Amino acid sequence: MKRTMFGALMTLIVAFTVAVPVVHAQTIMTANVPFAFSIGSNQMPAGAIDVRQVGDRATLIETADRSTQVLALYPYAGPSKAGETKLVFHKVGDHYFLAQIWSSASGQGLQVPESKLEKELQASSRKPAYGGVETVIVALR
Repeated sequence: MKRTMFGALMTLIVAFTVAVPVVHAQTIMTANVPFAFSIGSNQMPAGAIDVRQVGDRATLIETADRSTQVLALYPYAGPSKAGETKLVFHKVGDHYFLAQIWSSASGQGLQVPESKLEKELQASSRKPAYGGVETVIVALR
C-alpha cells in the first residue's frame, strides 16, 4: 500500500515538474533614461532601467535596483532593423510617456498603449498655448 502511494506521488511530482514551464527573463536592453517617465499608470524614475522579455509575450521593465517594476503584454509594432535598439517616448508638456520599445536582440518592436493621462494631456496640448506632442528617442549602443 505504501509502495503504491509512493509511486503515485512520485508520478504526480514528475508530471507537474515537466508540465510547469520555466519562466526565464531575458534582458533585451539596458538604458539610462535621463528623465522620469510614465508607463500606463506607473511612474518610473530617471536612471538605469532594464527591459526584459518574460516568456514569449510579456515584457518586464524595471529600475536597475529592482525597486520599481512594470510587467505587461504589449502589442507587436513591427520588425526591428539590425542595430535598432531604442526606447521611444512621447513628451507632452513636461511629462514623458514610454511609447515604443525597439530591440534588435529580439528582432521586434513593441507598442505601449497610451494611458488615460497621456490622452488627456494630448487633448489639452492641442491648444495654441501648449507645444503639442514631441517624440524623444533614447538610442542604445
